[in-house]
Amino acid sequence: MRTEVLATNEKGLNPGIVQSARELPLASGAQEKSFIFTHRRVTDGRICVLTFDRPDSSANVFDRATLGELDEHLDFIAGSPELKGVVLTSAKNSVFIAGADLHALAGASANDLTHLIELGQSVFNRLASLNIPTVAAIHGACVGGGFEVCLACHYRVASPDRATKIGLPETQLGILPGWGGSTRLPRLIGLPRALDVILGGKTLAAKQALKYGMVDDLVPRERLVDFACRKILTRGFEPGRRRHGLKLWATNNRLFATAVSLRIESQLLKKTRGHYPAVFKALEVVTRGLSRTLAESLALEREAILGLAGTEECHNLIRIFFMQEHAKKQSYILGQTPVVAIPVERAAVIGAGVMGAGIAQWLSSRGIPVILRDVNAEQVAKGMAGVTQLYNEGVKRHRSTKLEARAGLDRIFPSAAETPLRQVDLVIEAAVEKMDLKKRIFQELGELAGPNTVLATNTSALSVSEIAAWWRSSWRGNRVRKRCNARCGSCSRSASCRSW
Repeated sequence: MRTEVLATNEKGLNPGIVQSARELPLASGAQEKSFIFTHRRVTDGRICVLTFDRPDSSANVFDRATLGELDEHLDFIAGSPELKGVVLTSAKNSVFIAGADLHALAGASANDLTHLIELGQSVFNRLASLNIPTVAAIHGACVGGGFEVCLACHYRVASPDRATKIGLPETQLGILPGWGGSTRLPRLIGLPRALDVILGGKTLAAKQALKYGMVDDLVPRERLVDFACRKILTRGFEPGRRRHGLKLWATNNRLFATAVSLRIESQLLKKTRGHYPAVFKALEVVTRGLSRTLAESLALEREAILGLAGTEECHNLIRIFFMQEHAKKQSYILGQTPVVAIPVERAAVIGAGVMGAGIAQWLSSRGIPVILRDVNAEQVAKGMAGVTQLYNEGVKRHRSTKLEARAGLDRIFPSAAETPLRQVDLVIEAAVEKMDLKKRIFQELGELAGPNTVLATNTSALSVSEIAAWWRSSWRGNRVRKRCNARCGSCSRSASCRSW
């Protein structure tokens, strides 16, 4: 992050306003100071531009060091009464600030996490309490903590570029906005829209963010800083709370918040079956915090995120995020990297609940015969009823004909008994989210399936790596040694043995 003070006068901006501060003369007596991630240069001017530019990285993120440097810049700003405003921007091509450093978050101890949350809240509070206008000039991804620092500014302008995405995706990682996002967003745009963004973990395009009231103006990237500076000098911004005053009065009150909370909680229970604690805690923090002071609401955020960060759901969702990011970087080139597709002619689904029934219906609708199995006839019957309902809805919406639906149902073979699976190409486990149960299921599947059968799981909350590691180390090798009839003496290479 660099700090620049651009030359201005009372009538407007200096013609050199869009120049780098390095091209402008230093103010009399001004000093240069280097930081880990920043270099500050002060020129003879009145507007301070803070540019985030993390070295050797294509993205800016917030960690303790970056927050500490921002705090030092705020010391400088607070001690410079001649300044007329502050602009926050980024030097990156496609990222404003991509939130908190998830690697640091995932490996943080309880004490370290507490300090990080408290530090972020403290620094952003200092920014919000400055008595001069502050503007976030946003280009690129502005998510999580990146948007929370913008919420601590008085105004927000963004480029309409496709790279600009604005939002709070924390609930998709099993946590919630804890640096003021859960507190400041509903106060800015109203409770309904704030809950839509926070509970949905949404990131919006710039035009949609403008419609929601999350930003105040859209300006081409090359004019962002110039526009922000001119607005500060001409006092051309109208605070969001003043623009939306009547709407905020109607929605941001305890009675409305209580009614909305009860309705949304019921919807979330139906949708998640209680498996995602972050959305319920976010709903509680946002609706309760709305009638509290800023400090009390921030305390609710802090307490909630510290509780969520240690949950298995949070750890697994962050792990999934890292896996997705890693997959994006794989060197697969369409048409050049050899890929062998495995045909699926027969499949099986273990677990006839909502997900299992849905998977079985999807497979059968694509012409694949499916065994749908559960522990007893009652559960299997419920699963088949779910499949029938899905097909009936498809007919009603003209996605398929009655004849196609009947044929799809006929391709599903319900079973409550142990069924040989050696001729099945794909088995998908869709049982309840209990690790011990899933391990028992995969142990049984190993006995029933063939050597080339693909075993898959539909879990979203448990570690697939743990299931696979247990299956390989604790059970599969023993099975191969017991059942191998090849007598080739190669049991040390049992993982690749195809003689059984």
